[in-house]
Amino acid sequence: MAQIKVAYGSVLEFIIQERLCWDDLKPKGTSLNVVWRTDDYKILYNDWPYGVEKDIIHLVVWTKFALEDDPVTDDLTPRARMEIDEFVGRIFRSRMAAERVVWFKNWRSLKSVHSIEHFHVMLKAPDLEFVHEITKGDVPLVEKI
Repeated sequence: MAQIKVAYGSVLEFIIQERLCWDDLKPKGTSLNVVWRTDDYKILYNDWPYGVEKDIIHLVVWTKFALEDDPVTDDLTPRARMEIDEFVGRIFRSRMAAERVVWFKNWRSLKSVHSIEHFHVMLKAPDLEFVHEITKGDVPLVEKI
């Protein structure tokens, strides 16, 4: 983290420049919708994964649009939860058993990166060719260093 902050100024700039390779954060779509535009999101390995079993792949779905939170609970609104779940179903559960796919979005207070919306997906023992396909060949940061 210290090296990243020295080289890029912040973790946010590192993620935008090196991981997402996005010129801007302005979404092409009008809002969060069931059929997300592929240029408004990117699926990558989590560069700082949680301590999980070795057969679990921890991915992050980064989005250019807000995932609507309830200001009172700090949790997703029912609509946003439904739309994320439909996305996860279409992208992940369509290719793997549902019980091997879990997604979650950290509350604002738990996020390590606040300026770019994202949620986490964990896959238990996925086909690595499938992971390669949906991440467009991404590899975990530790393999790049």
